[in-house]
Amino acid sequence: MTLAHNLTLLLKTFHKQPRAVQRSRVACSETASLGQRASCMIFMHSFGGGAEGMALYLARLLSVRHFQIRLACVRHIPALLRCLPDGVSLTMPEQPGIWPALRNMWRIWRLARRYDTVLGGLELQSIFWAAMLAPGRAVAWLHKDISGYIAQKSTGYAWLYAALLGWALRRCRSVACVSRGILESSARLWPDLSPRLYVLYNPVNIGYIRKRAASPLPEILRPCFDRPVILGVGRLEEQKAFHLLLRAQRLLRERGLDCHCCILGEGSQRARLEGDIRRLGLEGRAFLPGFMDPFPAMARASVLALSSLFEGFSLVIAEALCLGLPVVSADCPSGPAEVLDGGKYGVLTPIGGVDALADAIENILQKGIDDGMRTAGMARAKEFSPKRTLAAWTSFLLKCCHNG
Repeated sequence: MTLAHNLTLLLKTFHKQPRAVQRSRVACSETASLGQRASCMIFMHSFGGGAEGMALYLARLLSVRHFQIRLACVRHIPALLRCLPDGVSLTMPEQPGIWPALRNMWRIWRLARRYDTVLGGLELQSIFWAAMLAPGRAVAWLHKDISGYIAQKSTGYAWLYAALLGWALRRCRSVACVSRGILESSARLWPDLSPRLYVLYNPVNIGYIRKRAASPLPEILRPCFDRPVILGVGRLEEQKAFHLLLRAQRLLRERGLDCHCCILGEGSQRARLEGDIRRLGLEGRAFLPGFMDPFPAMARASVLALSSLFEGFSLVIAEALCLGLPVVSADCPSGPAEVLDGGKYGVLTPIGGVDALADAIENILQKGIDDGMRTAGMARAKEFSPKRTLAAWTSFLLKCCHNG
């Protein structure tokens, strides 16, 4: 038999939920009620990205809503201790190494039995471990367009990733998708999971964003902001396709527009992008200052530009809207069009369309944005406020507890 056939048989075997799953569901329904303090364990396996930051923010919001929250991290990440929200517990290895990690997994498994729901906070590892350790009580949280993600990978990797994630999702009680685009993409990949898929938008901390936006511009960014700035924010990875944004800036320069491009983030594509800057003759006009708080730059930029090949929710767009920053974005299958309501609150361009991207940016740089559009964008951002999104999350998690 082939390796693929053996793995398929293995996944089918794992998919058969043990009787303990049914018992755990009954126990959850009997012990959790609206009048009691519901409990949720949130799995994490990495730190530093937007999804991880969102997991920490959700943990803080839920703990304020009288949930008992515990973060369970499968790796030793000291930075988590500095960012741990008040009222939230943490379980992680006491130090790096295989034996501390194994002892930690044993502790997590024992603790997980006490929690009403176990939320896998990020693809793939966190969802996998949540499904493995708490089948039937696990809840998955999908942040990215899986179809778009695996399309960038080799055939073997894509098949294995989709198979493992599909197996884990089938052991979950429900699946939270950060956008309708992700829900629809997941339903196409795994049609049998459609009844378990729900849309739950990421909460946008509007007050915090506006407070941070009022901070002084970092010294390293000041040379960049002596001209109108096209701002890009995100990891320097293939998904974000920032090389297309640099090509768009080159077109704008050829058209006589005197502007700068600033891309905030770090990642594996830094060397390539630095090479593109030299090759396109953009030295002193395009800047890669690294990862930093983006909000002071957002408050002073002329336009936010996204050139991504695929997205999840596009949190950065909602953040830009709440500051009144004009947005130009590639029309990814998931995320931007949903946040911008089909182009009502920003400009959508074809994926990979450098000319269209440059045209839209040029139009904003030359004509600006009227106050009505800016006000409408800020009002749109309020639809993703913590007050609205937390109510949906609370209802969702309580439903997961009661409808086991």
